[in-house]
Amino acid sequence: MVILDGIDDGVVKLDGQANFVAMNQVAANVYRRAGFDPQTMLGRSTWELFPELKETFVERELRQVLEDHVQVAYEFYYPKDQHWYETKGYPALPGAILVFRDITANKTAPPSS
Repeated sequence: MVILDGIDDGVVKLDGQANFVAMNQVAANVYRRAGFDPQTMLGRSTWELFPELKETFVERELRQVLEDHVQVAYEFYYPKDQHWYETKGYPALPGAILVFRDITANKTAPPSS
């Protein structure tokens, strides 16, 4: 199931156990760049696919959305594809919707004078 292909941000739907349920084309393209096959991600756990995120602030933020049902927003650098992402998480009972965008250009641009 593909969702929200008309927006410019990556959108991912996770179930209550942080398993991938759906993603839009932008998200699929980001995951491909990071070396994943989006089709094989569906039904699999975030923690199985991204073990390097366990015990980090990203895990804490995602668990807040999934378990405490609160919105979150954070930025993080993903070393596998060497990009910065701005992420917003929204409760979607059961589970969460993550909306993210690549902000690498903003992070690497020289400061304006």
